[in-house]
Amino acid sequence: MAAAAVLFLVHGTAGGSAILQNDRGSAGDIRGTTIIVTLLTDEATYKWDLQDESDLARIRTVNRYLDIACDYISRQVSGYGGEAKFINDFYTNSDLIYHVSVDRSMVTYEEYSFNESAIWDVIDDIDVDSLKSKYDADNVVFLAVFNTDEASSAITCTRNWYPGMPNDNEIVFLYYVDYGQVNPPAVYAHEILHTFAAPDLYQTDEDFGITSGNIAALQERFPNDIMLTCSNLETGEYVYDRITNEITELTAKYIGLT
Repeated sequence: MAAAAVLFLVHGTAGGSAILQNDRGSAGDIRGTTIIVTLLTDEATYKWDLQDESDLARIRTVNRYLDIACDYISRQVSGYGGEAKFINDFYTNSDLIYHVSVDRSMVTYEEYSFNESAIWDVIDDIDVDSLKSKYDADNVVFLAVFNTDEASSAITCTRNWYPGMPNDNEIVFLYYVDYGQVNPPAVYAHEILHTFAAPDLYQTDEDFGITSGNIAALQERFPNDIMLTCSNLETGEYVYDRITNEITELTAKYIGLT
């Protein structure tokens, strides 16, 4: 599927291609310093109550899982001889978190695929250039976090750059709960990697050379690649205190490490 035509895919979407790496969006070369700006986003149904202890506990969990995800990516990149630094802890860096609101619903596929501009409008009110300058950052990724529960049908996904996109800012739409489960650190890492042009490996994408003719072989060769699965390979379950998946040589190639 052409990335420019299909904006969202389940647990991610691919922008760019195996030939044209993502070098013009807000997340370019993963070998550099990346800031993660977290947007606690209220929408028509789900909101964040910053006076409610259960919501505050969820926010602490988001920060912890984001730490695990970013540390994991940094270590994986180091294994390929690169250096990827992430600045993401919004308790240490209070200007990396915002409580924002959009005047529409964003918790079904149709809603968030057509209402993404609402988040871009929010970002327009943030002095992104000053943040990048302050943290000497090469890249910026926005994490829009929604306070969903088991009733939500929204599925975590990423809006990443492709040639001609109307806005350079790359956004992960992170639903705290989707598929009836709290999203684990591996999903955070999976989505962040999308912003650096990593494609999903569970479906065909001819722009990335993932075709019906080779997808089975790729999945057999790289069964634990984080762009294929975010579950523990042995148990099939999510893991919440670490990430057991890998950035294999295949995904490393897509994000420009090899």
